[in-house]
Amino acid sequence: MSIAIGHFAFGAAMTTLVVTFLVPTDRYPRTIVLFGGGWAMLPDFHWISPIAAERLRELHQTSALTDIFWLHRTWDRLDPTDSKPIAAGLLAVLFVATAIAERREYRVPRSVETTYREYLDLESDD
Repeated sequence: MSIAIGHFAFGAAMTTLVVTFLVPTDRYPRTIVLFGGGWAMLPDFHWISPIAAERLRELHQTSALTDIFWLHRTWDRLDPTDSKPIAAGLLAVLFVATAIAERREYRVPRSVETTYREYLDLESDD
């Protein structure tokens, strides 16, 4: 099983890239990134669940559906020993994804951003 921070970092990194390139006008991109990291950790809920912990653990270990949580099952199989270097690598991926998002945000010319926002405001008035 991959270490929890690794799951969070990978989920947050992938969410960062999705928000940056597919939903660039979102008003709260950093909040969505945090939710994406949390989404990647949901299959590990069995560790703290007060009810049905055994059933949740069984689902965590056997169901391929846990891969919809940003490849959670795949990372658990690739890193069965909770490797710190792999977690550090996933944190580096998050850092790079964040740098890409920030660079893209700062490189948008102000005139394009203003026009885009005005266009969105006109649509909402209809």
